[in-house]
Amino acid sequence: MRNNQRRVALTFGVGAGGLLAAAFMPMAVAFADNYDFTPDITSFAPTQVEGFPPLINEVTGAETWGVSDLTTNTVEFHDVILGTDTATTIGSFTNDDYLTSTELDVIGTSATLELPAGSQIDLANFGFGYENEWMDIPSGPDTGMSDLLITPFGDFALFGTGFSDLAAAFG
Repeated sequence: MRNNQRRVALTFGVGAGGLLAAAFMPMAVAFADNYDFTPDITSFAPTQVEGFPPLINEVTGAETWGVSDLTTNTVEFHDVILGTDTATTIGSFTNDDYLTSTELDVIGTSATLELPAGSQIDLANFGFGYENEWMDIPSGPDTGMSDLLITPFGDFALFGTGFSDLAAAFG
């Protein structure tokens, strides 16, 4: 009797996992061709270092960011946004909290994206291809927040239209 209960629980778990994957598959396809803001780590010029190495490191400095195509994993536009980056490392987790000091206006055929100075981009890298990118645009026509979950299986817009507007403008 106990063996049958385990088999039913295992069958239920496998079935639920398959349904969950099937539910997310259309989203992965829909958001798979997004563009993304990416730090240019070679341009980073640190000005302040804090923390308790090797456990926690927090480094702040000037850096430029570009725009990458997530489908090809290539940087499409290098060094288009200037700003200040605070990079925090805790073990293998890395978080880049970026505050722009210049503006970027992307004008495309079907959409535009205005990223004014003072916009904040937060990129959390969990490792193994999993990241979360959050964007806060404080003013202008695209005012608001957007959140994008980046996975090896596709990208999922959690809320906001910033990343889809960016993809439509560059795409």
